[in-house]
Amino acid sequence: MLTDNAVIEQQLKTVTGMVPVLKLEDCVLLPHAVIPLRLTDPADCQLIDDALNAHGFIAVDLKQTCPATGTELSPESKIRTVCVASVQAPYQLQSGARSILLQGLCRAQMVVLQNSTLPYQKALLDLKTDYYADQPVIHRDHRQLELLELYSRIYMDHASNPMYYHQLHCEVSLGTLCDTLAGTIRLEPALSQMLLNERDVDLRSDLLLSFLKNRHRERQQNPVACVLSTDFSCN
Repeated sequence: MLTDNAVIEQQLKTVTGMVPVLKLEDCVLLPHAVIPLRLTDPADCQLIDDALNAHGFIAVDLKQTCPATGTELSPESKIRTVCVASVQAPYQLQSGARSILLQGLCRAQMVVLQNSTLPYQKALLDLKTDYYADQPVIHRDHRQLELLELYSRIYMDHASNPMYYHQLHCEVSLGTLCDTLAGTIRLEPALSQMLLNERDVDLRSDLLLSFLKNRHRERQQNPVACVLSTDFSCN
């Protein structure tokens, strides 16, 4: 049976050269997550069309803007951690906008940005797999159960359903579980980017566990607080 990384590597074998970079405002895509997008900007629409005509893969980066002016901020470093994604279910609306699903695949670093006549950026990617320390400071099986239990208390209305536990406790790696759970939660972009940046799975699970504990504490203090679903990106 192929591992998650092996499947991803097979999918990405068709990627050669430069990959288009889609920048999303206030939205960070994580591996194993799926997000719906409606793109109206002509440059973004051309980016998606060009990617589909090639291999269907893009790099998804966080677009940072100035709160006061709304202008895009230049990143501190041109070497950034991004999520490699595949474009699925593309549909062109009568207005010319594109409706798509983005499936997060894996982490990568953009190591080179290409300046060209295109209305969008392209990058050369260095794929980054999850890192598991040989001598972990946490008990990983116990950590997975901690994450699942907290997540179910906060976000699942029918956690007592045996089918739910059967599906949620299937054999997945801790890194995959962290990304999958975090990808279904509306997180602050800064925290999502921290999770994306963290290749060390044990440290990534620490970040997610801390967030879930804080969220659970907030919900205990305010039981009527509603859990909001993921919004469309505003591209």
